[in-house]
Amino acid sequence: MTILTLLWRFTIGGAWKWLAAGAGLVGLYLKGRADAKSKRDVKDLKANAKTIEEVLRETPSDDSADDIRDRMRRRAGRKP
Repeated sequence: MTILTLLWRFTIGGAWKWLAAGAGLVGLYLKGRADAKSKRDVKDLKANAKTIEEVLRETPSDDSADDIRDRMRRRAGRKP
C-alpha cells in the first residue's frame, strides 16, 4: 500500500463514519428535546384542566379582592 492509500483509508475514506456518528448524535439530541417538550406540554395541559375545574367549582364569596388575589396566586403556584 502506498502512503496515499493509507491516508485515504484513515482520513477521507473514513470520514463518512464520523459524519454518520455525528448525525446520529444530533438526531438523538433533537429527539430528547422533542420528548421533553411533549412532557412539558402534557404537564401544562393537566395544570390548565385542573385550574379550569377549580374555577368552575368556585362559589360566590364575600372575601376582599386582596384575599381573592392571594388565593389565585397560591393556585398558580406563585408566592404572595
